[in-house]
Amino acid sequence: MNFSRLSQSVRVFVAMCLVAAAPTALWSQSVELPGIVVEGALPPRALAEAAGTTVIDASTIAKSAAQDLPSLLSSVSGVLISPTGSTGALATISLRGSSSNQVLVLVDGVRVTDPSTGQTDLSRLAIPLDQIKGIEVQRGSLSAQYGADAVGGVIHIHTKAGASASSIQFSIQNSSFLPQSITTGSGGSATVNSFPWQTLIDGQTAEFSANMRNLSVWGKAKRATNAYPYYDTSKIRRQRVNSALLEGSGGLQARIPLAIGEISSSVRGEYRSLGVAGTASWPSPEAHQNDWNANAALSFRTDALLNGALSLELSPYVQGGGIEYRASSSSSPDTHNSLRTGADSLFSWLAPWAGELKGGASFRYDRLDSSVVKLSDGSAPQRFSGGIFLEPKFEFGKWTAIPTLRYDVTNDFPSGISASIGVLRDLMPGTVVRSSISSAYRAPSFDDLYWPATTWTSGNTNLKPESAYSADIAVAHRDQGKSWSVGAFGRYAKDLILWQPDNLGVWKPTNYGNALYPGVEAEVSAKRGAWELSGNYTFLYSFTLNGTLSLADDKRIPYVPMHSASLSAIRSSEGFDTAFLLTYSSLRFTSTANTDYLPSTFIANIRLNWFLSANTSFELNFKNFFDERYQIVSDYPMPGFSMSMKLTVRAQPKGSAR
Repeated sequence: MNFSRLSQSVRVFVAMCLVAAAPTALWSQSVELPGIVVEGALPPRALAEAAGTTVIDASTIAKSAAQDLPSLLSSVSGVLISPTGSTGALATISLRGSSSNQVLVLVDGVRVTDPSTGQTDLSRLAIPLDQIKGIEVQRGSLSAQYGADAVGGVIHIHTKAGASASSIQFSIQNSSFLPQSITTGSGGSATVNSFPWQTLIDGQTAEFSANMRNLSVWGKAKRATNAYPYYDTSKIRRQRVNSALLEGSGGLQARIPLAIGEISSSVRGEYRSLGVAGTASWPSPEAHQNDWNANAALSFRTDALLNGALSLELSPYVQGGGIEYRASSSSSPDTHNSLRTGADSLFSWLAPWAGELKGGASFRYDRLDSSVVKLSDGSAPQRFSGGIFLEPKFEFGKWTAIPTLRYDVTNDFPSGISASIGVLRDLMPGTVVRSSISSAYRAPSFDDLYWPATTWTSGNTNLKPESAYSADIAVAHRDQGKSWSVGAFGRYAKDLILWQPDNLGVWKPTNYGNALYPGVEAEVSAKRGAWELSGNYTFLYSFTLNGTLSLADDKRIPYVPMHSASLSAIRSSEGFDTAFLLTYSSLRFTSTANTDYLPSTFIANIRLNWFLSANTSFELNFKNFFDERYQIVSDYPMPGFSMSMKLTVRAQPKGSAR
């Protein structure tokens, strides 16, 4: 009997029955679906004018089939998440084909990139989705507004700071993989083991949150064995080992209204202990990692200056993180502890002309205390950087022009200027054309610059920052119940930093070459009866221009798919919610030779949520419903079908709506 085919048929049948059994009495609720921003309320640190901007609000997040932050972001146009397997393993993000180092991620205004690698590991952002107020994804080169590293774009994550009605919530969740026979050993010593039923209780998660008028507190504890089956290169079914995860995280956000403004503060921290499984071809059965990160931020905002014509925001912050890695139980650990502190200031002035003037200044200090990455004299790498920008807005009838100029100073590479200009044109009520031309740069990471010289690896202190120039244009429309947008973009990146072996076989980073990324994006969302629907499609025809390669060679950038798309469908009825999230990505080449590739993927996630009472709900979540066996990063097998059950209990005052 083909167990995999039978289990898939059973899952399809069960899902169809559950959807068919949903109550038909409908209740109306306004839900904001992901879409291009045209008009509407923005957070106090108003977004830069980018042609490609997607906003996901709390209502959409609450009903989405996404179970975690990487799954949620993967449904956004132009976003590519690159996980390396199990829950807790490295998961990086790309925007419009950028490298993960070229995406700036902000949580409540604080940069969460690792100063050591320059990347943001989404697996270390253990923020419960129900504690996220909203997410804005800005695609395009935005260094003129945000400084270094915003080459591909910027992702803003805003957590909740209180609620209109007080509530306390507790949930517990169990995650399971289907038990399947597993082969251990190889050749004549290979044995087939019966179904490991422990996979039915592979992971558990407990979450707690309390929301009051001006205060939100949350905590999360999680364990996972991550012992999921996968197929090796010989098509033999094996089980992932040394992937266990233990995680604890928590956060607090508060706000204090003042007569002339508001003070808000946030504190967040996380600690993890996890096995590092390695690749399928080169497993690391004893490697282990402990890591932590924490940040605290304070913000003062006011719009009561100059009789309301001037608004101001001041935001100091501090962030720390650490990683301890052991290759085996007998080896000495490598440690990397980072510190980041700084402050941002922003202002907005309603100028005498038809428009306004925005601007700001920032200062940041980064330091890495590492047992591996050091300066030549053995001291800790550190970086001081500061910047100032101005962004006037000029309105001429239906036209709006927004030029931006920024100057950054940094101690360990040359200072420079970033610039952009955005042009908007109102075509008709609810329809706008947005276009922009901009420049951006990425600073080399501490690993790029100062990795110790060994027989096999070496950093490069002569690296230049990467730079990029981009242009995009989009037409967007929004009215009652629907929105759509379509646009084209292009980005030329130069002096890309690439780790590769030199003539002596030593791996080191160099400013190796250039790349070109032309593409098209389309997004649409609509409400049809009881359904809330949204979808997007991205076409990205990248070109590798490294070394002797030119446009005529027609070589794609490794790991950048040409086609990607997603479809989200949400149905609400009295006492029952259903959500589907389908994502597609075409094949990805794994080298600039474009000979080896990873096949296309189609992933389906389903969420079924029953409201058992006014304060109790029960969820069934199906992840990778069709049991796709795939890899996003070569030689890191991803989990197949998994199911989780979640029970949530809430306590809130009488009269509070769910």
